[in-house]
Amino acid sequence: MLDWSDLQHFLAVARGGTLAAAAASLRINPTTVGRRLAALEDGVGTRLFDRTPEGYVLSAAGRD
Repeated sequence: MLDWSDLQHFLAVARGGTLAAAAASLRINPTTVGRRLAALEDGVGTRLFDRTPEGYVLSAAGRD
């Protein structure tokens, strides 16, 4: 089942581009952001971000 609070983490990563930036905006630990993002991706059954050396970039599924 989808946890709607995970969408907040998704949006923060999409806006910030890194787990650290997302965590700072949410005032939580980057590890927590990573765990919640992984849970969301598991829940929807696809990767929502491409991980690059520069940070997180929305995948085609993430943009959809």
